[in-house]
Amino acid sequence: MKLQLRFPSHLHEVPNTAEVILETGARINIERAYVDAVRSEIIIDVPNDKAEQVVSLFKQKGVEVRKLVKLITWDEDRCIHCGACISVCPAGVFRFDHTWQITLEEEKCIRCNVCIKACPMCALASVDDHA
Repeated sequence: MKLQLRFPSHLHEVPNTAEVILETGARINIERAYVDAVRSEIIIDVPNDKAEQVVSLFKQKGVEVRKLVKLITWDEDRCIHCGACISVCPAGVFRFDHTWQITLEEEKCIRCNVCIKACPMCALASVDDHA
């Protein structure tokens, strides 16, 4: 399960992620991270069987947690299968199938939004849907 974590600035110096890993034994993969003096946000992938425990611990530590249910929307009717998304996606979400049509593996998405900016037909959009 993918989670978006937002850390308030007063928690920047606290190793919350390391503590959650040690306390839960969860193998957490950090897929994207942004940290500056004001805010920090990371997207992590957590095994489904440990997700609720991880969410609970982060919330106890004062971290805002969002479960990412849907990562990206793709309007197939607008798509012209030009491949612009393939060339810019760092996670390999998009590919051509054997008929040269775009297919996507949404579970690989790290929500960087680079593909959205690259799509000349505006066929891709970010989703703020969460649970």
